[in-house]
Amino acid sequence: MTVAVAATRVSASMVLAIVDEARAKNYGSGIIGIRGVPDRAITADLQHQGQTVRVRAAESALAARELLGDHRDGDWLVVVTDRDDGDLGAGILAHFIWQRLRSPDPWEAVRTRFAATGIDPALTSRPDNRELATALVAATPQAGWPAAPAGVLTRTHALGAVAATHLGFDTDTADVLGVLRWSIAAQSVASLGALRRSVGDLLADTTLDWIAQRAGSAAGPIRALLSRGELADVVPLGLVLRLLTDERYDAPTAHQAQLALVRLEPRWGDPRPSPVALAALGQAADTLLSDLIHDRRADDDVARSLDRADVIVTQLQAEPLARYSELLAGGLRARFVALADALRRAIASHVDNTNTVETAWAAVQTHRLEATTPLRAPFEAAVRLVRWLAEVDLPPGAASDAAALGALVRQYLDSAAWADAAINDAFGGVDDPSLSSALHAVVTVAQKRRRAQERRFARALASAPLSTGRSVPADSGTIWYLEQVLPGSVIPLARKAPVLLLVLDGMSAAVATEILSDATTRLGWIEAALPGAGKRRRSAALAALPSVTEVSRASLLTGRLTRGQQSEEQHGYAELTAKGGKITARLFHKKAVDTTAAGWSVSPDVGGAIDDIELALVTVVLNTIDDALDRSDPAGTVWTADAVKHLEPLLARAAAAGRTVIVTSDHGHIVERRQGTQRSYPNISSARSRPATAPVQDDEIEVSGPRVLTDSQRAVLAVDETLRYGPLKAGYHGGASAAEVVVPVAVLIPDDARNRAGLELLLPQEPAWWLTAAPAPRLPAEPPAQKAATTKSRGVRQDSPTLFDLGPQATEQPAVTLGRAVVTSSVYKAQRRITGRLIVTDDQIASIIDALVGAAANRLAPTLAAQALGVAQTRLRGALTQVQQLLNIEGYAVLAAEPATGTVTLDVTLLTEQFEVPA
Repeated sequence: MTVAVAATRVSASMVLAIVDEARAKNYGSGIIGIRGVPDRAITADLQHQGQTVRVRAAESALAARELLGDHRDGDWLVVVTDRDDGDLGAGILAHFIWQRLRSPDPWEAVRTRFAATGIDPALTSRPDNRELATALVAATPQAGWPAAPAGVLTRTHALGAVAATHLGFDTDTADVLGVLRWSIAAQSVASLGALRRSVGDLLADTTLDWIAQRAGSAAGPIRALLSRGELADVVPLGLVLRLLTDERYDAPTAHQAQLALVRLEPRWGDPRPSPVALAALGQAADTLLSDLIHDRRADDDVARSLDRADVIVTQLQAEPLARYSELLAGGLRARFVALADALRRAIASHVDNTNTVETAWAAVQTHRLEATTPLRAPFEAAVRLVRWLAEVDLPPGAASDAAALGALVRQYLDSAAWADAAINDAFGGVDDPSLSSALHAVVTVAQKRRRAQERRFARALASAPLSTGRSVPADSGTIWYLEQVLPGSVIPLARKAPVLLLVLDGMSAAVATEILSDATTRLGWIEAALPGAGKRRRSAALAALPSVTEVSRASLLTGRLTRGQQSEEQHGYAELTAKGGKITARLFHKKAVDTTAAGWSVSPDVGGAIDDIELALVTVVLNTIDDALDRSDPAGTVWTADAVKHLEPLLARAAAAGRTVIVTSDHGHIVERRQGTQRSYPNISSARSRPATAPVQDDEIEVSGPRVLTDSQRAVLAVDETLRYGPLKAGYHGGASAAEVVVPVAVLIPDDARNRAGLELLLPQEPAWWLTAAPAPRLPAEPPAQKAATTKSRGVRQDSPTLFDLGPQATEQPAVTLGRAVVTSSVYKAQRRITGRLIVTDDQIASIIDALVGAAANRLAPTLAAQALGVAQTRLRGALTQVQQLLNIEGYAVLAAEPATGTVTLDVTLLTEQFEVPA
């Protein structure tokens, strides 16, 4: 009797699986009979393991016998037939390996492919399990599947292998973040499409379901999206859900969010994910993107996700909620819109209150994308300008008082120059009318204030009597006459330590803020005080007039008031250094610096001079900034050290040689903003200076005296930046504004160990308003005179700075503050006795506490913390360590510094509890 046996569809993968089984039994080639439906079987010649596998269908025993004659030695012949063993007969079966027809069992093939001894019923109990097994066999990679652990093939191992091999899913991080990270990768969508095309939808969908299960409580909405083919929307929609499921909204905002969630419901299908699951997906997506935005390798993936999320927000009509997102680009723009509105209102109220601006700016800063948006720089500058506008200006003084001129120079160097830098940053603006108007309003008012300051400075410059000394009288730091900088300060310093003097032609004090900040942060230089400067502030000099290169640079390099070109500068410099200063020195102008051999960043002649530390002074003139005034964009340039040709390699060479570096200029400049006009006069001496022949206008000043190096020792100089006498250029100099006349003089040392002259290190020079709305209190900058310590044998005088260069003891009775209450408490005094000798003083402890108490969220940037402690920023870490020894009793973190940013934080509650003082 013939027994009917079910025949199934035979695929190439099933055929090859049975061939592999025969090979495993040590059959090198042969004929295999497979039970299957002939008209549903493949007919093909397959290449497998270096052999040909010929698959042929036989609808009858006669057809099967004919195929046997076509078999070729060394290859495989696979006969697919629906005839049973009886129909074929013993003669045909004898030719088959196993002497019988094989019924293709896809799960047996799967078991073999995974080298398993058993299969988990979770795989085989599905209604469509045979189709799934067939797909698993068909998906077998060329290198084979990884062997099942412990011999049992589990659902996790099988589907995890498919996910890893075909979809690029990292099974080592198979949690919700791993699922989301995989979903946003560009290749994931392509890999999923390739899997569907090669083995069908069943295995692809089953694998996606397994991946979704890895997401834990967020599995529901992820499964729903994957089942709808919306893989690329998983993370973008998660970001939107983070916005819609926030529980901190007020009632009207929560209602808006609920309406958006209702509009989203059709995307989920049935069953609908729970609110907990939606919130879990939102939180996970937020966590993932918050981390990936710092990974440059993920930039494209992050950008796609954020752009798509913004589109979804618009589709859900949830744009008003975007401002609450710390990740969406729409949220960042909404915060900038709020900031722009606050800036406009602050300007309209004459900067009566900056609180709304600070609140709006803080909201911008908490957004994760604010550091990379091009909107940041101009708006940060605008915020700084609003703070600066809120500062009280210097009180009016006698215009003819030389001390008043010194105070105005100091004001420019310490504050207004930074305002000029901020105006440059804000002036460039943004391409958004709703935001641009706010920047315009701030810049306009800031320029108005600067114009008034410059006119006041020019009046003082014109009328202040010439001092008989080398500098202008000033209460806060030395203001040199430019011609006295070399003989009065640079040469004396060069006698103590080898010096590299860098003259950056045309560098204004505003540009210097950027260059010196870059040198002391990115390049690691330390700023020190010029000998004799005092007050722990950056030094300045007054250019000779008119403030043009021919006058000011020649006077600087020769050490006397003179006019001349490079030849006069070389001759005067040699005479000054050799005869007057009695030091060895060399001066290099542009041609000598630019003449570099192939492969050298520094001219060998210049480099050799810097390396020769027996050469006391090397002076190099760099012209990049001055050249930019003719044909570039000085206001739009970010003036880092590498923006000035040769500067960075020269600094590196000086550091290697251990030279102290002095960075200065011959004059500053103003920039052309296309807001002014040209006023033509005959015989002008520069674009900003003219003969004193025509009447003087309100935007000009007449100057006279020995420091005015014209034939008549008189000239009329432009004051307002909107006035020029010559043709249009990118910038100008020669006028009487502080931006042109005040020359910064900065000293840099490579590190503490190579401070050969024992220079005092400077505090960070940024004004408080540059960094924060709440200025940190400073200790007195100039230490009081101290008596020399004595022993029985001889007196010893302390000339060099202390370890942390800490500020002096207060000379007046301080006000009772929280900081003062702490350092006068019995607990603190006991802690002092326990810790032993520390250099940090009680005044410093009180100062840093009070600065932190007054700061937003009791947090201070490192620069402000250094200012509050009265230490150079390079010594901040050591000083903070001593402060923590005194305040962090028993290891409790009263005061801490964040490792990543260096931000100093104070736990006020813990402080008051530990030291038993009232808050």
